[in-house]
Amino acid sequence: MAAVNNWATHDFAVKMLAWSAVRGSTLEYRCRRCGRNFHQFSAVSRGIWAVDGEGRALEGIVSDRWLSDKCPRLFSVKDDEDRKRLSNVPA
Repeated sequence: MAAVNNWATHDFAVKMLAWSAVRGSTLEYRCRRCGRNFHQFSAVSRGIWAVDGEGRALEGIVSDRWLSDKCPRLFSVKDDEDRKRLSNVPA
């Protein structure tokens, strides 16, 4: 339940990136404060995952940490390092 509460600490701009009959809308959540980006499919219960600035999925450990953290409210060098940790599994 903490992840849900921590999600609310972000100030998200939400944008629809694409749509498909199978996955529904691909939604991008970008926090205006810390710059963390997440994606979610609206019609598939895959959950939410962290992405880099180009929309590539980050490692699961990064997604899990970012989802469990409260918004750091600032852009961070550590987050920049995390954004280099790309997942081998396509989003």
